[in-house]
This record gives sequence, C-alpha cells and structure tokens, in this order.
Amino acid sequence: MMLRLCGKLFAIVMASETDHGGRIAVTCRRIMLSAAICGAVFCSLPSAHAQTGGSTAKLPSAQKIIEAYLKSLGGRKRIAAIRDATYDWEIRIKDRPMGIAKTAIKAPSSVRSELTFGNGQIVSAANPRSAWVYGLDGKLHTLTDAEAAAARLQALLDAGHLLDIKKNNVLSRVVSLKLYDSEPSYVVEFSLRSGARLRYLFSSRTQLLVGIEDDARRTTTHFEDYRAEGSILEPHRVNIDNGGTGELTFLLQRASYNSGISETAFDPPHPAEAVNVAELLRDVSRNQDQLEQRFNEYSFVQKQTDREINSKGEVKKETVKVFEVFPIANREPVMKLISENGVPLSGERAEKEQKRVEEEFARAERDKDKNQQKAQKRRAERRKKQNTRAGDDQESDDVDISSFLRVCEFVSSRRERFRDREAVVFDFRPRAGFKPGNRQEDLISKLVGVAWIDPIDKQVMRLEARLAEGFKMAGGLLVNLRPGAAFVMEQTRMAEGVWLPRMAQINLSVKVLLFGGGDFNQTIEWSDYKHFSGDVSEYKLDAPKSETPLDKKP
Repeated sequence: MMLRLCGKLFAIVMASETDHGGRIAVTCRRIMLSAAICGAVFCSLPSAHAQTGGSTAKLPSAQKIIEAYLKSLGGRKRIAAIRDATYDWEIRIKDRPMGIAKTAIKAPSSVRSELTFGNGQIVSAANPRSAWVYGLDGKLHTLTDAEAAAARLQALLDAGHLLDIKKNNVLSRVVSLKLYDSEPSYVVEFSLRSGARLRYLFSSRTQLLVGIEDDARRTTTHFEDYRAEGSILEPHRVNIDNGGTGELTFLLQRASYNSGISETAFDPPHPAEAVNVAELLRDVSRNQDQLEQRFNEYSFVQKQTDREINSKGEVKKETVKVFEVFPIANREPVMKLISENGVPLSGERAEKEQKRVEEEFARAERDKDKNQQKAQKRRAERRKKQNTRAGDDQESDDVDISSFLRVCEFVSSRRERFRDREAVVFDFRPRAGFKPGNRQEDLISKLVGVAWIDPIDKQVMRLEARLAEGFKMAGGLLVNLRPGAAFVMEQTRMAEGVWLPRMAQINLSVKVLLFGGGDFNQTIEWSDYKHFSGDVSEYKLDAPKSETPLDKKP
C-alpha cells in the first residue's frame, strides 16, 4: 500500500515529464489505496506594517538572525535542553478577562492549545501527522491544504525552537527590514517545498521574536514583555489578531518545562464509537480491481504544474502543461498536449502533436490483443507473488495492505464531514519498536500521515503521507530521500458513484547515485471526465487549430 505510493515517487523522479504524468493518472487509484489552528498562543499570525525602504544586499543571513535570537533567549544549549513545555495564560479582550488558556509544545514538532471561555472550549493541535481543531460547536475537524500546512510548519518551528531547521528540511530567507510596532525588525520567511510559508519578525535591537505573520490562516501574532522563566526568557504578553473576531490578549501566568508530556496529548479526541480501521482498509482493497477497470472508461483533462524552488524557498521557474488524456485498457494512456504555460498549441506544433497522437491510437489498436495478453500475464505473476509472500493462512488482500497493517498503527480514528460526505479519518505512524525486515518495511516504517475514507463506498477520499526520517538505499549511494518528502492525493465521487482522481501534490528532495536527483515540486489536477468504453474506436480527436496571423512571429 504505502510501498506503491513511495514507489511512484521514485518513478516520478526517474521518468520523463510526459510519461510520468500519465503513469500517475492511470495508477492513482492504487496510490490512493497506498495508504492551531487558532494558534498555540504564540503560534499564529499576518497583517504587515509599512516596509522600510532600502536594499536587502546588506541584510544578515537567516541563520545569523536565528542564532542571535537563541542567544538573547538564554543560549542554544539551554533552549535545546527543553524537550517539552506547558504554559498557562489568562485571556483578555480589551483588558477585560474573557477566559483561560493552556498551551503545550513537545519537540520535535507537536503543539496543542486549549482556550476556555464562558460558552465552551476550543482545542487545537498539530503533530507530525496532522493538524486538527475541536470547536465550540462540539465538532472535530482535521485541517487540510494551506491551513494544515501552515499549522504543521509552525509546530515544527516552535516546538523545535528553530534549532535544526535545515535538518528538518525547512527553507529560510531574509525578506526585508521593516518597521513593526515602530521598531525596525528583520522579516525571515520560513517555508516548506510543499508551499507552506510563515514570516517571523525579529527585532534588530533586542534580537527577540516580536511577531509572526500567517497569510494562510489570516492571523498576526505579536510578542512583548519578555521576562525570565527559569533559565530562559519568555514573552509574557501575546496578542493574536485573526482580522475577523478582534484581538485576543494572552497574559502568561506560569510556565513549566520537561514534565514528560505524552505524545498522545497531541492526538485528536477519541470518538465515542470505535472504528475498525484495519477491516475498513481491507474492504477498500477488495474494491480496487473493479474500480480500476472503471477508471479506464473515462477520458479527462490533466493539468501538470512543475516548480523549481531554490534553497531559500523561492520559486525560480514554473511550467504548466495541460493534456487531454485517453486511458486505454492494458497499456499506458495516450496523452495529447493542448497548452503550455497558458498558451494553446497552434499551427505546425499542434499539427505535429495531432499526428503523434493519431499514430499512438493506431498502435494501440494494432497491439490490442498483444497488450491484453501481457496484462493478463502481469496480473497472474502479481497474484502468484502475493500468494507466495503472504502464506496460505493470509487473506487474499493486497500484500502492500498487509505490510502497511503490520508496520503501522492507526491513531485517533474519528468521524468527520469532508467534501459534504461522511468520512472516517485516522492518523497513521510506525508501531513503536517495530524492526523492519526488508526494504519495503523500512520505507513504510518512516512514513506518517493522515487518511480520509468514505465508509459507505469504501474508498480513499484523501491521503497525506510524509517521510518523518530520511530513506536511503545502499547506504545513500543509490538513493537518498531527505526527511519531509510529502505526497498528497485526493479523489472525487462522480454522479454515477465512481471515484476518480481530483489532485495530487508531490514534494521531495532526493539524491540519486551520489550526483543525480534534485528537488521536485509538482501538482497535478484532473478534471472534465467524459465516459467512454476505453476502446480506441470511441475516441474522437478535435482537429488542431489553424495558424492565424496573430500566431505568427513578427
């Protein structure tokens, strides 16, 4: 299950752009199976003040600013000794007491906040697998997309105290020197290759953190009144403004360190009704073969966006290609390029692409019987391999499912609404103390994430998986995949009940054979599904656009 997901990541690295886009589309069903926040008081953020002018050429590096900040708090050694911390706060609005709050952090990347008011409680948290919030309405909601990415990034920065950002694959750059509360402050942008971004503001005078700006959650956090708590400085007044409900002020009452907070403190609340996740995943597995055949009955449009990101998190280049994709049973799909970077193909280039696609269709029709025989042989070999490895007493489900169930444990299964449908949501992580016996188990044992399952249709609605640790083959000589590699994929339900891919995001940094590889950031979106039988004879191609005077070069 997870092996297929990660296997596809490696395939993407090695394949050509056109080829791997089609492969992802065709195999996305197997990949799908292969598998705060309001702000922890000083973790939320953005509206910017006026920028100061001047060149950024003489600004200090991000690392130098971080080191000065750690020194001003009490020193790197003292900060690194803090494994977890708990803070108690009084909440005020316009100097009127409104409630109390308790926040907690645990290295390397877990945060939790509990805000208690007269009308109820808001609890939110982020951990290495997911981010969630339990609101005043009594409903649990697992965050997705930009909100979740920002919450997890902030948890990584705050719980890790900015000590090892490079080790955690966090990118950083100094954006500017700006006035913040009438004080010059360095703006340092932290980001992940997945797109999450936060701006931390450090006073140029005191070197202390004075603000955080978070565009994704539309929040600005301001820190002041630093005083000693134990052997380090802590902000005793924190103002959080989300731009909508007004500004909340948090006054620190007490802080405690290294009390041994359990990892489970950052998990979502346990549901009243237990969910058998293992059995649900087996049901999902049994659905796959039939639904993969149905997938070949649809043509669709595929938008593929590739980005080049430098070591500072800046997007240096972005390429967008749009294809018409025609799946054909028992072979790779036929893909027709229709636009590049927003410009439709026309003239001679469009005619060449049309001719190439027609030749592909002719070849598919000519080799139809041969391709069917090859596909049957592959399926037979796969079943034989599964039966050999699984053993006589093992159920006939996919061997990758069995490996996933053996290596991982499922945390805090819960029921939520997702995309207007009921969903079973659960986090997954390696079992404590598990010792992998082969390369497949070694890879799975480094994955963490969260999955959404439709309990009625027995389909994966959304899957997020990340590498908590680096993965190496041949000691890193063959492949070295850095921590933080992430994969997100989502399906959508068609009116006729078939689930089809909606989007996929792939972000990884890999070294291949010592010198090859690189950083990969890709988003693929699927849309405009049209039902066919998957037979070549049913596909009709539009004629290429003729070149007009506007298309000709001057």
